Amino acid sequence: MYTIGQFSKIGKVSTKTLRDYDKISLIKPSFVNPENQYRYYEKNQIKDILRINKLKIYKFSLDEIKQIIQDKSNETLKDLLQKQVNHITKEIEYSNNILLELKDSIEKLKKGDDIMTYKRIFEISTYTLEDTLVLSLRNRISMDNIGNLIGKVFENIYRNNLKICGNIMTLYYDEDFDETNADLEVCIPVNKELQNPAIKTRILKGGLFAHTTFVGPYSEIGEAYAELTDWISKNSYEITGAPFDKYIKGPESNCSPDEFVTEVYFPITKK
Repeated sequence: MYTIGQFSKIGKVSTKTLRDYDKISLIKPSFVNPENQYRYYEKNQIKDILRINKLKIYKFSLDEIKQIIQDKSNETLKDLLQKQVNHITKEIEYSNNILLELKDSIEKLKKGDDIMTYKRIFEISTYTLEDTLVLSLRNRISMDNIGNLIGKVFENIYRNNLKICGNIMTLYYDEDFDETNADLEVCIPVNKELQNPAIKTRILKGGLFAHTTFVGPYSEIGEAYAELTDWISKNSYEITGAPFDKYIKGPESNCSPDEFVTEVYFPITKK
């Protein structure tokens, strides 16, 4: 048997962490001396602490690790591994998007271009959209984590054997936008209604929208929002709900951020 200090060195975790694991029944000592409360661990527990360490590297929470260890069938492990693959894939896509923008900005500066000057011309029109069945998730998150929310929607679609029937859309509900705490909803059109109470499909209401197409990196899409807001005011309309972006062409196309295509829609009505 190993003392808690010896087991700490073997498992490369602190004795405090081992005591915390004991409290939540993640890994408990095989024997506790009733006289002095010294904890002891057996050799066959080494594989358990090493497994916990590996799962922490995969960025699983302690609650998730406990579920994995308790499920001897490994079904929980398979599900959570796939969830984490989707999550990290979206993080990589988001980081790659930023990397592409950085490289593109460097090339523009080398050519003497001003990367902070915007000269786009927008064609704005009204457009009537039909009601659309979507699977969606709404949350208040940092914009840095939007890829994670998109990944969760895709995960729910695949897990429930739904078919994707359109482009990803993101609705923005805040009146005063907060990049670090944005109230947004990611929607993906699907082929059928889901009868799962935990994961719901809903109807995204159609109607009259002011619409334009933005070509360029996501960091500059505010230019399209400004043009749409001005156009709506000048043409005696008013905004009636949350605007949304529809992603037509993005990082998955392996193109420059200058070639990203995003449609922007504002729900409107005549004053």
